[in-house]
Amino acid sequence: MKNTDQKANESTEPSSDEEAYDDIEDDEEMGENEGEPTTCLFCTQVFPSIDLAIEHLNSEHKVNLSQLKQKFQMDQYAFIKLINYIRGGQVSAEQLLLTEQPQWNDEKYLKPGEYEPWLCYDYDALKTDETEITDSVPALKQRIAEQSKLLQQASEDMERMRNDYKALLQKVHSDVEAGGKALPSTSNGIVRNAPTLDKEYFNSYSHFGIHYEMLSDKVRTSSYRAALMQNQRYLHGKSVLDVGCGTGILSIFASQAGAETVVGIDNSEIVYTAMDIVRKNNVKNVKLVKGRLEDTVLPEDKYDVIISEWMGYFLLYEAMLDTIIYARENHLKPSGKILPNRCTLHLLGINEALHEQHVEFWSDVYGVNMSDLRKRSIEEPLMEVVNPEHILTESEQIANFDMMTVDLNYSSFTHEFHLKCTQTGKLAAFVGYFDTFFELDSQITFSTSPAETPTHWKQTVFFIDQPQTVQKDQVISGKISSRRHQGDVRALHVDIEAFGKHYKYSVD
Repeated sequence: MKNTDQKANESTEPSSDEEAYDDIEDDEEMGENEGEPTTCLFCTQVFPSIDLAIEHLNSEHKVNLSQLKQKFQMDQYAFIKLINYIRGGQVSAEQLLLTEQPQWNDEKYLKPGEYEPWLCYDYDALKTDETEITDSVPALKQRIAEQSKLLQQASEDMERMRNDYKALLQKVHSDVEAGGKALPSTSNGIVRNAPTLDKEYFNSYSHFGIHYEMLSDKVRTSSYRAALMQNQRYLHGKSVLDVGCGTGILSIFASQAGAETVVGIDNSEIVYTAMDIVRKNNVKNVKLVKGRLEDTVLPEDKYDVIISEWMGYFLLYEAMLDTIIYARENHLKPSGKILPNRCTLHLLGINEALHEQHVEFWSDVYGVNMSDLRKRSIEEPLMEVVNPEHILTESEQIANFDMMTVDLNYSSFTHEFHLKCTQTGKLAAFVGYFDTFFELDSQITFSTSPAETPTHWKQTVFFIDQPQTVQKDQVISGKISSRRHQGDVRALHVDIEAFGKHYKYSVD
């Protein structure tokens, strides 16, 4: 565009065509400087120009168009589809940020609608180069620091929950012994927790940190989302019951997968926050209920699909599978499905690295012999992420649980194992982990094996007293048994016989 100095050096008598051309350019310059009133994509706020609206998206709604362009490899037409998708579906910023696959690829989103500046913006000018990424490094470092603090808080919450629960358990048991009252049981003799214990169990899930730890577990959350979104024909137009819904994330996933109605139930106070989350995300077909499933009247009696994330440490700790069995027997339609539909337990052997750190530690604590505590460190299994380099044996399945047939005796099983050593070393512990299966058209599986990506479940490490030298290809034979804790059905007693010794463990 010509500036005033250039015009002064030119003829003072321009042709009428030149004058018209200059007038057009002046008008364009004015339009570019002033812009057009632009309404935010996610709220009703109006801005003098689209550039200011874009800044607002980034600062207030955390939606960065440059990042979306890079994430989905979007061109000008893709952005037009995105704008029409947001406007037509009243999509929220939170829903857009959760999107992993572009839902706006359909050509129907190119259909002309009411004019607005968003549809004419030059999205090709958005930068996604390395400079922009480099400039964001300080922000990324800050986010990493914040995430570390949240993980630490989550870890502390989990430890506090476990300690509080143990203390309460001891108190209730003392009260039972003093009063001579038996803990409640089912008709077939399986002991149930006292109402007081269940109350504290559910209260433990009111801690923010626990839900942060679960939701930030990408293996867990992404697997559930993929299982629902990639098998929508099983949910489209169906009724879904989300047992132990927590923050409501699985209920929302089920709604996004096409469910007609979704009912989520949880007896923790977190369900009230989940209700707010559902309302904020404008999810109309999800209804959340607070209460114990066994004591609550649901909006519908029977459901096409039951979903739940019920698994605990060593799969069975917490005994939430009891509630899934109750849901199956009382609230699942005859042709209904339970997701996940199957879980398996596995065992393998590891070397002495963790044994030296957690068992031998007590032999010399700052010069003090605390070996009396060594026995305790063996009796209480360690929940830890095991380094795959420490694995000494092949893995073996020790139990298989089909959600459609499992009964309340699931925690009582015995398995004789034969673990083949993959290398020579000192075997110091056995490690338990589980695999989870969504066996549908698009099969989704995730594993908590130490050989796979770590999860918040980690692994369960059963130490033996003295590490045993083993040779490559040697087969370690033994027996593992599991049963419910007599006083606390959410806990387990596990016995392992190996190397001529019998070890007893309490998973609580």
